[in-house]
Amino acid sequence: MKNEYRCPNCFQGDIGTGRCTRCGFSRQEEKQNPMRLPELSFLGNRYLIGRILGYGGFGITYKAFDVLNQCVCAVKEFVPIGVVARQGDGMQVTVTSKSNLEDFEHGKRRFMEEAEVLKKLTDVPEVVQVMDYFMLNNTAYFVMEYIEGATLKQLMKSYGGRIPLFNAVSMIYRAGMALDQVHRRGGIFHRDISPDNIMVTADNRVKLIDFGNAKHIIGKRSQTLSVILKHGYAPPEQYSSASSQGSYTDVYSLAVTFYYVATGIMVPNAPDRFGGEEYRPLLELCPQAGAQLSEAVDRALVLNSKNRTSSVAEFLYAFYLQLGKAAAYPDSTDGSGMPAQGGQAAPIKAYLKLAGDGGPSWSLPENKQVMIGRSSNWADIVPTNNRQVSKEHCKLFWDSLERRFYLTDCSANGTFIGNERLKKGETYILPNGGQFSLVNHICNLEVRWENG
Repeated sequence: MKNEYRCPNCFQGDIGTGRCTRCGFSRQEEKQNPMRLPELSFLGNRYLIGRILGYGGFGITYKAFDVLNQCVCAVKEFVPIGVVARQGDGMQVTVTSKSNLEDFEHGKRRFMEEAEVLKKLTDVPEVVQVMDYFMLNNTAYFVMEYIEGATLKQLMKSYGGRIPLFNAVSMIYRAGMALDQVHRRGGIFHRDISPDNIMVTADNRVKLIDFGNAKHIIGKRSQTLSVILKHGYAPPEQYSSASSQGSYTDVYSLAVTFYYVATGIMVPNAPDRFGGEEYRPLLELCPQAGAQLSEAVDRALVLNSKNRTSSVAEFLYAFYLQLGKAAAYPDSTDGSGMPAQGGQAAPIKAYLKLAGDGGPSWSLPENKQVMIGRSSNWADIVPTNNRQVSKEHCKLFWDSLERRFYLTDCSANGTFIGNERLKKGETYILPNGGQFSLVNHICNLEVRWENG
């Protein structure tokens, strides 16, 4: 197959006729951007660049193929609008004027720093995983896992304009928990939370994608700022390069996102709200949400950041209570998935144990990944010291909201479900009572949850 006919979506089929012979992707579906890298060009002789997945005020994200690891990935390129231009070779970028140079270099450094921080957050499953980052073509790139799924914006369309309340609460809660960990551990802020940047995978996992960097990229150039922020989702402090931003900035955007996906109605832009335009309280549009959740949204949407809910964890407390009520009363809902009246959630305990009767067990924390292996210096749980088991053998995540376990192998000799060896790096779902083994039955383990 001639390279110019190779499909930019699956990288295997022939798209010479305009539609891929393998995956069915059509040229008419392609997003266009004059600043894009040439299709099917290579970065560093490793990443084959395909179609555009998305673009914004400061970057373009491409679907790509990693020829070294033989896998599909996503590559994000730092190309701020109005600041750089593409050279004649289609690869190199140049700053358009000397006045933009300082902002560009500062933004490029921050782009790389945030990629480095995100790469260290591999134990937060809801954050898109960064696998590589580098400088090339006078700009910066980072490589991420490619996620098959739908954004909340796309899910809204499939649901007919708004997502059922319980689903919306669950999705925002899980995205928010990950965002809180990024704030506390990474010290960085997303600055671009919206339904377009929260994805739900085919196996119902939530992923935060497209971490924003507007505050660092724009410097003091207000004209660039107006391009980068998302009107409606951006709080007042994002409209001024002189204003400080923090976790409270993401709290506002997360609250707007929840309000929109649950009601189908947007909160007015921050400047319009300053002008007197108001939003209707969540309780009026979704009575089943209850006063507590509605009031939590109101506190998160306060225009003055000093009086706004300051942390994502604080904002999510009302979501936690709603999810607990729904879990405790699964048969007393009003059709939205939320309980008609209140009640206290029954606590749920999850644990890992040796398969069979008797033997030790280990409690599993809620919504946090643990490492299983043979050495306590490397692993959180050590069920065996057999040297065929890796020091860091596999990762286990207990999702207390969906009541499921996620298992990922990272070993030399394999993790097995039954007699099937798991693909290294891929995540598998285990039900209550599900069993797996380290190095094909050297150590048989079982996961369980039960009402406490």
